Amino acid sequence: MDNFLHIFFIWMHVLGVALFVGPQFFMAFAWIPASRGIDDMQVRIRAMRTITRRFGYVGGAGLVMLFVAGGYLIGDWRNFYAVSDETGFTDLRFGVVFIVKMTLLTIMLLALGIHMFILGPRQMARLEAQANGEQVSEAALRKARLQSMAFSIFGLVLALAIMVLGAMLNDVSWSLQEA
Repeated sequence: MDNFLHIFFIWMHVLGVALFVGPQFFMAFAWIPASRGIDDMQVRIRAMRTITRRFGYVGGAGLVMLFVAGGYLIGDWRNFYAVSDETGFTDLRFGVVFIVKMTLLTIMLLALGIHMFILGPRQMARLEAQANGEQVSEAALRKARLQSMAFSIFGLVLALAIMVLGAMLNDVSWSLQEA
């Protein structure tokens, strides 16, 4: 049963990563470039709001899966890998890598939170204002776009680094060696 649960939660963790990271690639490489071809700004903004909302649902579900599966996996790691309680968490590479992974996760969530709740809405508000005929300078739009994009890309790069660290944790011949 331990093997089944471990495999199930690793699968759930991988699925969570796919649901969290996949939409980021879709947005960056498919939607954003394609949306520039929509000349009607009202239509483009409505489509952007719909897609980003749905992106949030999928990415959010992925994050929930990551936390549930990751919680199980870290809670059971000593038992599953037969690591004695006398071994300190940071005595093994596993503990050190896990701490680095969680630190990067925290930074990534902070960066994505700033992107999702501050910079992205600011960019959308400026686009909407311009679409409604209000005076919005191209410099202000460009600044909002670049700030939003920078935090989004930073979050994606961190997510990819976190994935590498996760792969390192699962190479037990390496990660269960002394640090």
